[in-house]
Amino acid sequence: MYIKKYLIAFLLLCPLMLQAQKKKLSDEYYENKKIPESLAVPIREALSLYPELKDISIDFLFKEHINNAVMQAQPRVRSLFKNKYKRVYKVKMQRMISLNDSLKSISTLPDDIIVGWVAHELGHIVDYLNRSSMQMVGFGMRYFTSRRYLRRAERRADTYAIQHGFADYLIKTKKYILMRDDLPADYRARIDNLYISPEEVHDIEQSVDPATTF
Repeated sequence: MYIKKYLIAFLLLCPLMLQAQKKKLSDEYYENKKIPESLAVPIREALSLYPELKDISIDFLFKEHINNAVMQAQPRVRSLFKNKYKRVYKVKMQRMISLNDSLKSISTLPDDIIVGWVAHELGHIVDYLNRSSMQMVGFGMRYFTSRRYLRRAERRADTYAIQHGFADYLIKTKKYILMRDDLPADYRARIDNLYISPEEVHDIEQSVDPATTF
């Protein structure tokens, strides 16, 4: 009788214990990330499939304006010349999205769209992990001066995101951008020209190694 009672108690408590342990591990995973509460769910979802970023410090920050972008991933300058695994990165996120003559808070967009955007930026950070400090300086110079190099860098970030399991999210995000007439035309044209198209995503998911192809 006592054994039966203990067994029932164990079976009832076991899921709660596992849930508590999972929460503890989850909290540890994100403790070196600064994440705004309004976007916590999609950002955490994007981070969850990038295990190599577990110990990397990343600050997700709202900005009022980012040139030619909605989000942008960069190393913090003060950490640039540290060991590449001790650098601190920031993902800048434009607080408001321009829709024709109106503005819309980015936090009101569907979570899947934010996941796709963030997954792309985390792809950039994975790319940065493979670069020394001097290589990062060279990357920054070419990124801002060569459109050909810029396109390769953006497609490489997309490819990392695809290989980490975000193909469907990227397709949703790209279609959201390309099919909305109320988004600025120059921004939609930039996405169409520089980034992997929705039609390419699944082919790349099966075949491309981002470290060697671009």
